[in-house]
Amino acid sequence: MAKIYPGQFITGDFVFDSTKDSAMKLAWYFFGYSDFYNYFIGNIIFLPIIANITVLNYCFNIPAKVVCVPLLAMSLLLVLMEYSKLKGIFFVNTATPMQKVDVQSSERKVTVK
Repeated sequence: MAKIYPGQFITGDFVFDSTKDSAMKLAWYFFGYSDFYNYFIGNIIFLPIIANITVLNYCFNIPAKVVCVPLLAMSLLLVLMEYSKLKGIFFVNTATPMQKVDVQSSERKVTVK
């Protein structure tokens, strides 16, 4: 669940003090700034992991199939929902048509000292 929103990254307004805070903290703030990125990276990381776990469960008759199969199905569904865009990026090497994207306007503050 740490990879799913609100996830492991720090979200919302933040103040970064370069004299006290680590580069890792800045990276976590950066990755947490975009809600969409949190969902995207969570699924991209999760899909191959859960696929591997599912195959292991079936190959070695591990009784955790009831958990991993629905998780694999949900992860695949998320990828399939964006299949046309992903196909254009990874397989066809063509640009995807312009689409209007509804972005929730959020006034997040970023302060760097």
